[in-house]
Amino acid sequence: MTDMETELAFLRFECGRYNLDGREILDRYNDAELSTIYNGAGPDSWKPIARDILTDLMKLFKPEILLHDVQFEESDGTRETFDRVTELWKRNCRKIFDSEYPLWTWRQLSRRYRIERAYWWGVMQAGNLAVSGGDAFSAWTEAYQRRGRK
Repeated sequence: MTDMETELAFLRFECGRYNLDGREILDRYNDAELSTIYNGAGPDSWKPIARDILTDLMKLFKPEILLHDVQFEESDGTRETFDRVTELWKRNCRKIFDSEYPLWTWRQLSRRYRIERAYWWGVMQAGNLAVSGGDAFSAWTEAYQRRGRK
């Protein structure tokens, strides 16, 4: 098994552990197939190094990033499905965030915990904006057009 396939198996596990909505989409692919779809956070048009940096900055949300990449791979180009995929992103990132950084915990007494929680909250909000804007919809329709040419 390659390093990528090992990571994908772990991300698949994390999707289940967090009970992410829409994770069933992964069942249609084996890890080798997913390795050709998953490229991390950011549009396909970005250089791999830029996506690698952004993915590292967003590493808490990598399970949802995987789902998002597969959803884009299966894009139908419609606004309705794009809006549903965007809502899934927001809901799933919130599930991950709430699981790892709950508000009601004794860990709130730790300054470090509060700083990390604030960081991940900001990352989540920035991600939510990025996946729901006009550029994201353009990428959605481009993904559909590319798929039609395969």
